[in-house]
Amino acid sequence: MAKKNEYSGAEKLAILEELKTGGGTLVEVAHKYNLHKKTLRAWRHQYELYGMEGLEIRIKNNRYSPELKLQAV
Repeated sequence: MAKKNEYSGAEKLAILEELKTGGGTLVEVAHKYNLHKKTLRAWRHQYELYGMEGLEIRIKNNRYSPELKLQAV
């Protein structure tokens, strides 16, 4: 499985600006940056709702220590 690309908030904003200023269609810009068009739509929506904060990378921590698991029970 290929590793997912990670873009900073500034990089996401630059890609969205390219899309907005006529740098290509949604599909063309997505292809240029090896993204799915749904990803670009999601970034655009997050930016419209939350501004730059919406584009910042969110780190998920899906691994829980055994101690934390026991506390949850």
